[in-house]
Order: sequence, then structure tokens, then C-alpha cells
Amino acid sequence: MNLFRKSIVAKLWLTMVLLVLIITWITGMVQSNIIKGIYYRQQIDHISRQAYDIAGAIGSGNSSPEMISVLSGLTNTNIMLVDRRGFIEECRGMGMNIGSGEASQRISILGHHGDLMSREDLERVLGGGTISYKGTSQVINQEVLSVAVPVEAGGSVTGALIVSHSMSVIEGEMSAFQKVFLNVGIGGILLATFLSFLFSRSLSRPLIRMNRAAQALARGDFSRRVTVKSGDEIGVLANSLNALSDQLQEKIFVLERLDQIRKDFVAGVSHEMRTPLTIIQGYAEVLQDNVAESEEDRRECVDGIVEEAGRLKRLVHDLLDLRRIESGQESIELYPFDATPVLQRSVDKMKSLAERKGINLSLEVSERLPGILANQDRLEQVMINLIENAIRYTPLGGKVYVEAIPVNGFARINVTDSGPGIPEPEQDLIWEKFYKVDKSRARSEGGGTGLGLAIVKRLVEKMGGSVGLESVPGRGVTFHFTLKLN
Repeated sequence: MNLFRKSIVAKLWLTMVLLVLIITWITGMVQSNIIKGIYYRQQIDHISRQAYDIAGAIGSGNSSPEMISVLSGLTNTNIMLVDRRGFIEECRGMGMNIGSGEASQRISILGHHGDLMSREDLERVLGGGTISYKGTSQVINQEVLSVAVPVEAGGSVTGALIVSHSMSVIEGEMSAFQKVFLNVGIGGILLATFLSFLFSRSLSRPLIRMNRAAQALARGDFSRRVTVKSGDEIGVLANSLNALSDQLQEKIFVLERLDQIRKDFVAGVSHEMRTPLTIIQGYAEVLQDNVAESEEDRRECVDGIVEEAGRLKRLVHDLLDLRRIESGQESIELYPFDATPVLQRSVDKMKSLAERKGINLSLEVSERLPGILANQDRLEQVMINLIENAIRYTPLGGKVYVEAIPVNGFARINVTDSGPGIPEPEQDLIWEKFYKVDKSRARSEGGGTGLGLAIVKRLVEKMGGSVGLESVPGRGVTFHFTLKLN
């Protein structure tokens, strides 16, 4: 029993064998009854034709007891001739040899030890009808299938002719058919066993592979794949298992990536906050210990504290802003507007910073630029971050150029500087949180929090656009982004 509970091969074999047995038995019973009925009707028709032929010969005077004996021997039947009163005149075949010359032994078939033919049956035959019956004939003392027909001579019915076939012969032929049917059933069982084995093997083999793949998934091995070429439910299940493996692998990668981002985020925040806090603490200790003797020194300490506190404030503000954007808490409403005033306002706000470094800041907006679909406040935030970043890394006397042009149904905005550029290996990393190309110079030259470009990327994507950059080391960098035209 454990084998049937644990083995799908055994279950399929038992199911198919039982199915074949049940179908064979039901079909055999039905077909046997149908064929038996058909066979009996065919035998009755055959016996009837024989009886009419013999009755015709007797009625025309072309028969004799010897001929009847020969016919009964050839057809393996009993031929019985009775007169109108039911007395047997001739009875030949199947062990009987009664002739009309033996008057003292004449036997009536009517009521003879309960024989099957009654007075009513004889009257029906003498009236020109035909009857058939099956049962034990007390005259012949055998189980027979008999047909009685009238015998006519000179235009009148002179008696009846009864032709009987032994039921043992008929049943023997039926037994031969049943043996054939039994052999077919045994062959069907053997064939079902073979086919069920092949089918169950073809079914169980991919299931075993899928089980191994599932166990591999449980162990954390997401590289295992199940190869099933069929398009049935097993093939669909295998494809689903492979898809699950891919999704799990992708989810694990995403989780690992998120965990690494979290670690990098914590490390970045810690690093960004440690330096200004150290500076603030140093200036505060100088003031506390009265190390700064002159008013100018004390003013320098206070200015340093204010500057670093402002840096911390910007860092916290950028962190909160980035968190709202990434978590979806920041709902950015998009609407059509003319981008030129927003771009001009952003450039005007950064002109004082550019002038302090002697940098030429300019803006050019194409006359062919129609309205865009975006958010004015967020567009201005993106522009200020990009322009401030460009000014920060552009040397004294350099240039920062802002351009807006239509390109393939989008507004493309470029911010180009004449700074040192970005090395190619770092161009894909520039959009990450806290990433700075020149980490040694970032703070000494008023570097930002390292979150500006990450905020730019997420804001532009929230507004349905995309960001990118083009840079050749030593020849500046162009940051660009696109927004949908209205």
C-alpha cells in the first residue's frame, strides 16, 4: 500500500488496469447479449430455410426416410415429421431413428413428458404459420433450438416439419467467441500495463525534475531550470516554476541591492554628517576655551559654525525630499506651461554665485520650443541643482551654458560646463546617492550633499522624462534631461 501512496507510476498503472477491466467487462456483457441475440436470430433464420426446403421436398414426394437421414447427418440436426394429430412419422438425426413403419412405437409430441410444443403451437403451424422455440426436447432428450414449419401436399397441409439444432453446438460457438473476448481482455490489460508504464514515466519524469528544482529553490539555488517541451498542464507548471525561480532570483537581487543601498545610505549620511559636526565641535571648543583672542577670530569661528550648520540643514532637507520622492509620498502634478520663464528664473537665481567665481552663465531657448507638460516648481528645483553643480565644478573664468530645444516630441534641456569632466567609468555612478567624482575637492570648494543629482534623476522620471550626460575628461560635461511637449 505504501507503494501506491508514494508512487505515481503505480497509481497510474492500477488506474488504467482497473479502467480496462471495468470497460472490458461492461462492454463484454453488453456485446455478448447483443451478439448472442443476433446469433440466435441468424440460427433461427438458417434453420427456417432448411426446414422449408425439406418440407417442400417432402410435400412434392421427392424425399424418403433415407434422404431425411442423410440431410440430418449433413446438417448435424434432428429432422422430425409429424402428422396433423401430432404423431411422429419420421425422426432422424442426433441419435434418433424413428420411422413410419413402426406404428406400435408412434409417439405424439403433444404433451409428451412436458415437451415444448403444445396443441396451440401445432394448430398455428398447420394453419400455415412458423414457430421457433428453445428448450429441452423430451423426444430427443437434448437442449435444442427448434423451428416448426407446415408440410403441404396437393394444396393442403398434411403435417408439420420440426428441425432442431443442438444447443451444445451453438453454446460451443458462443464459448469460442467468449474465449476470444477473454483473450482480447487479457491483451488489453497487458497493453494497458505497458502503456501506463510509458505514460507514467513520461509524466513522473518531469515531476521529479520539478521536485528537484523546487528543492534547489528551497536551498537558495535559483539557477536550476526545468526543461519540459510539452504544452500541456505539466509544461505550464514547469514554465511557472522557471518563472518563479527567475522572479525569486530577481527579488533576492533587488533585496540584496536594497540592503547594500541601505548600508551605503547609512554610511553616506554618517560620513556627510561627521565632518560638519566635527568642524562645528572644533569651532565651539575654540570659543568655549577662549582660544580665539581677537574679535576677528571669534567671528571666523561663528561663521564656520553657521556655514556647517547650513550644510547639515541642506543635507537633512535633501534627505527628506529624496525620501518623499522615492516612497511615493510626493505627488507631482503635471500641467502644461511655457518653460522659458522657469528656465530664465532659475538662471537668474544662480547668477550671483556664478559672478562670485567669475563664471559666464548664459541661457538660450529655441524659438521652436512649444509648451511642456511638467511641474514648474519641480522643474525649477531640477534646474537649480544642475546649474549649481555645474558652477561648483567649473574653474574660475569658465562658462556654464543652458540650452532648451525640441527633439522628437520632447523638450531637451542641456546644462554644459567647462569643468574637468567626468571619467567614463564613473558616469553611470554619478546619479547614486552621496556619490562625488572629486571627493577631495568637494568640501573645500563648497561641495554639496551628494544628493542633488539623485534628486534630479528621480524628479525628472516622476515627470515622465529621462536624464543622461555626455562628457570627455578635461573638456567639460553636459547634463541633459527630457520632458514631454504639450
